[in-house]
Amino acid sequence: MSKNHKHLKRLKSEKAKVKLKAKKSVERLPKGSNVTNTLFKVKKILIREQLKRRDETEIVSTRKLCIDDLLTRFRHHNSTVREDALKQLREILLQHPPRSLHSRLNSLLRGIVALSLDKDKDVRTNCFYVLDFILGHISNEQLTPLSEIVTSYLNCAMTHIDPRVKEDSLLFLDVLVKNCGSVVARDSHKILPNFLSMICRLHNEVGPGVRLTMSLNAKSTDVKWRIKVLERLANVFILVVNYRKLCSSTRSNMVLPTVRAKKYTPVYSNGATRVCEINFDNDVNSIDNRAKETLPIEEFVKYVDLLMPLMFNIWLEVCLKNEKDDSHTEITLPSDGVALLKSIVVIIRSMTEYIDTLDHDDYDVKRMKRWFKDTFHDAYMKHFLSRFPYDEPKPLINESRKRQKDFSQTEFTEGCLEQNLGLCQIQAWFTSLFSHNKQFSKSTKTHCASIIRYLNDAIENWCDSSVLPQLTNLLRTLFLKAGPVWHANCINLSHTLRLIIEASSRLSKKESQSHFYLIISDIMLESDLNELQRESAFKNFVAILPSLLLEPSIDDVVIRMIGQIVARFKEWIQKELMAKQESIIALFFSANINKIEIIGSHDDKQSRLMICNLFYFLDSQIYY
Repeated sequence: MSKNHKHLKRLKSEKAKVKLKAKKSVERLPKGSNVTNTLFKVKKILIREQLKRRDETEIVSTRKLCIDDLLTRFRHHNSTVREDALKQLREILLQHPPRSLHSRLNSLLRGIVALSLDKDKDVRTNCFYVLDFILGHISNEQLTPLSEIVTSYLNCAMTHIDPRVKEDSLLFLDVLVKNCGSVVARDSHKILPNFLSMICRLHNEVGPGVRLTMSLNAKSTDVKWRIKVLERLANVFILVVNYRKLCSSTRSNMVLPTVRAKKYTPVYSNGATRVCEINFDNDVNSIDNRAKETLPIEEFVKYVDLLMPLMFNIWLEVCLKNEKDDSHTEITLPSDGVALLKSIVVIIRSMTEYIDTLDHDDYDVKRMKRWFKDTFHDAYMKHFLSRFPYDEPKPLINESRKRQKDFSQTEFTEGCLEQNLGLCQIQAWFTSLFSHNKQFSKSTKTHCASIIRYLNDAIENWCDSSVLPQLTNLLRTLFLKAGPVWHANCINLSHTLRLIIEASSRLSKKESQSHFYLIISDIMLESDLNELQRESAFKNFVAILPSLLLEPSIDDVVIRMIGQIVARFKEWIQKELMAKQESIIALFFSANINKIEIIGSHDDKQSRLMICNLFYFLDSQIYY
């Protein structure tokens, strides 16, 4: 057995250690002085926030933090502190509405919108919540001086290098569209280029045009991302069109003074007598300038030139993915395709409405319309009308529920009804730009015929639906704008007109009836539709108008419509009006007056006088 040397090694290591030598002489305390000193100094710990004297009227959160403290915490390096500061600010705003904080609006908006570029998603989400609350409680006049700040941060978010911030910029835009649409409309020429950069990329180094880009991240597909962007783009175009219409209507409704004294002499002036001038056109010019600054024609043409081919390419991808191998050209779209088609239809319709708001006598506008039709009409028919109409899969219904349903009553419940009607309206608008002496091409006539067949089927099987405004817009565009051009190309609209008149008497809801009555009234009063006005269905419709006045309720719109039609087609209604004169007067102007309800009237007495003045054509008497 070998000898163990561990003990020797341990001794050797102990000897190698440094030895500390103790002092030889140790000083000892004198006797009696071994006492502990208990004296100590105290210094207060001061926090600067505790030194501040809070005013009783100062607005603070539950943690006793004022708005300045919260704004300082917005710039804290810790994301949890920034998020907590936003929550406390939201708590303050819930207790004290922003109307009382108008003096701090500038600093509040600057601090909040800066967090839209934050790297933390929860901070950005809470930032949009607080911004939505503030913008919902202030007026556009208060926001106008600060709109440049909000728009600048929105553009920074849209062009941010972080794809997550860029994606959340759509939520930022939703807040602005919801609360301050006029600001978005005025600054649309600054916002639209960044929109386009989200789904496309200019490649000027290769050639003109745009190229589609992929999605921002792998969590969403290309179609879903483009749907998100196009939905917001459609909202922006709607705001631009509505704002321009508002400016145009404000200009037309302005009551200018009858006497315009352009010069005056100030009486209470200390200086020498002088003659001053007044410019009464300042308000009108300012409205015109606001409308022009919304989206100039040159900018609009540039965006249209980029957007139309872009939407054609996006839609072509969807069609190729869902194209069937059979001979049928119709496509059943998935839910993503339906949403994408809806956004595209809204964008193109907004473009056409924007063009309609321009000055039709301007040479540049006429040239732009001609360019728009010649450039995009054929491509529009090729991409959207070659597989028209579109449909979406019907939800599965249990057999037991199918048996309970009455199949004798058929309903027109197509999934893509609104989108299909929008496509019909765009085609009708394109054809309205043709001159009367120019014949349609073969493909244009084919697509117009398919639109008429689809529209007739929709009206014939129409039921009460939320899509009624879209149908109204289509019929106005078809009859009032494209009607004379279609008649010149031997496309008959008489059957469609008869179906509209039949549907107006078939529908039960007064609101739906009013929509159809207004369309019929506009067609009858349009001077360029003489061919349709000769239809016997019109005479029959005018003859039954007095019977509408004997129903328990009537819409004020219908009363005005009857008054306009009677003034022009009095010979068609005179006989029937004379037969029901006593009954109508007895119902509206006797003890049973409360039995007749006039819907939507701002002045009930004036509406009843309009009914009484219908008999002017019988006794030549006017009532006031």
